Amino acid sequence: MHLQFLTPAMTTLTLTVICAVCARSHHQVSKEADTFSFSPFVGYLMIGIGLLICSVPLWPGAAGEVPRMEFFWAFSPFWLATFAASAYFFRYRVIVRHDSLTYGAFIRRMVLFSEVIDFDVIQGRQSSELWVYLRGGKRLEFSGLLGDFDDLRDLVDDRLAEQPGGQHDSTEKLRDQEQRKQDNRDVAWFSYVGLGIVGVVLLVLWRMGLLH
Repeated sequence: MHLQFLTPAMTTLTLTVICAVCARSHHQVSKEADTFSFSPFVGYLMIGIGLLICSVPLWPGAAGEVPRMEFFWAFSPFWLATFAASAYFFRYRVIVRHDSLTYGAFIRRMVLFSEVIDFDVIQGRQSSELWVYLRGGKRLEFSGLLGDFDDLRDLVDDRLAEQPGGQHDSTEKLRDQEQRKQDNRDVAWFSYVGLGIVGVVLLVLWRMGLLH
């Protein structure tokens, strides 16, 4: 029985479950700062994937005529990448203080809110992103998989409102919004053209009697 048609549905369901778990509170509040992090579930998930990849060379017949250890090390870039990703998710933090924003996993960077000119929330199918615009044209992007993402967005909004140089609807944000609209129009146009071509081909094949 072929179940390939279930792949998109299972992928969407998996992403939805991950986003739902990550949306739970992983937000630590203290007098000095608010700290946001990813759910440990994401890190453990990456460890599980890494262990699964490590075990593939040990499956009966998986290596074929290739020595198992050679086959195991051939897979090393993949399981090393997943273990590195798990460490990244465990260590990543966004720390919001009254006058600064610190972010990162292994090397953390700090940005003063006096350098922030605007922000925007990019809506996705399963998750969103917070884009923070800095003076000089730089942009920071924060994943919607961070716990209490809405609180992070509101906190950045509050800190920006307190800055005398804060600016909403900045030129950079409006430019990015227009670019996303154009990209969506391009994708829609290519989709319609592609469906039209497929329809014409099927019609020609049907008229030629090649479709039964």
